[in-house]
Amino acid sequence: MKTLFKTAFFIFFSCWINLAMAQKVDLTSLNAFWKIADRLKQGDTLSRHEWKSFLALEGNKVYIENQAFNEQFLENYRKTLQFVYNPNNAARLKKMMEDKLNNWIAYKINQYKDHEQILKGYAAHLQEPTYLDSIYKQCWEWLPKRLQVKTPETKIFIIGIDNDALVDRNGIVFTLWNVYNQDKLKYGIVGAHELHHILRRQRSLKAANPADEGILYALQAVLNEGSADMIDKKYSFDPSKEIVYEYHFEEFLLNRPDSIIKQLDMGMQLMAQTKATTFKTVKQYRSLMNYSSGHNPGYYMADIMVRNGYRKQLVANIQNPFYFVYLYNKAAKKDKKHPPLFSKAAIDFCRQLERRYWKAERDQPSS
Repeated sequence: MKTLFKTAFFIFFSCWINLAMAQKVDLTSLNAFWKIADRLKQGDTLSRHEWKSFLALEGNKVYIENQAFNEQFLENYRKTLQFVYNPNNAARLKKMMEDKLNNWIAYKINQYKDHEQILKGYAAHLQEPTYLDSIYKQCWEWLPKRLQVKTPETKIFIIGIDNDALVDRNGIVFTLWNVYNQDKLKYGIVGAHELHHILRRQRSLKAANPADEGILYALQAVLNEGSADMIDKKYSFDPSKEIVYEYHFEEFLLNRPDSIIKQLDMGMQLMAQTKATTFKTVKQYRSLMNYSSGHNPGYYMADIMVRNGYRKQLVANIQNPFYFVYLYNKAAKKDKKHPPLFSKAAIDFCRQLERRYWKAERDQPSS
């Protein structure tokens, strides 16, 4: 009897632990935003103290620290939030919305105001288990078997400020307006993209020589975003989909990527020719890639690989930034649009970097 009791207790305890650790979408910051909005719609104000307390909520804090918003921006956001929700400003707000680019913060806040009921209903939907299932399923499609795992420790936050999605060491943050619009294209794609950054388990390649910092950053960045973009960007570019965008992905990701590749090539050639006495810094590479974090030219490069039949090779080597360059070159040689190629000198230099910084695994061939 005691054995039976112990077995039953063990099963109960195990189930309780699994439920307690089950991954959930955290709506704490979002719900706090709606409470503030309800007050402001009555003509109330939002004090600096209340605003700071709101921004200190975990989801908001992770987002703000990642974006490095300064105090002035956050104070402007507080004042604009009050203005947009105050019913006495309705006429002025309507006029401002005719020129959204010059009233950008007000425009983004107004999306939450105008679509509040739809957004609230959708946010509740995001806590259903099927949503997380969809995120994992689509993410795993672009990962090898060994990386197709779940990470219940990863926190996922939905917040009600701004319009973006990001991954941080402390979790994933979606702004509600972003996830609502992206999910219209395909259920769960924005979550799958951000989760890919976590499950891909990017290795941190730290430069032994300071001259290598810039190029290592660039190569890791184009792989990180380019591979994740295969999950969602083809849907973002679908002209048949009617969706409200605050920016155009196609313009953002395809802003002269061929030129950036040529500059990457030249940068590696110069490092090889000068024995790394001439090099670009991380800051210079960020500028070169239009501050896209690697989306441009990463998306362009990965798309060429997939389009020319190298999806399996891309997925199998999803952690290796050097292989990403080699595979791009292989695919680009076949591509009918004749995209730019990396030169032999650049490829040889890339191989030197790979030998210096990458320990190949049996399932991660270097060429």
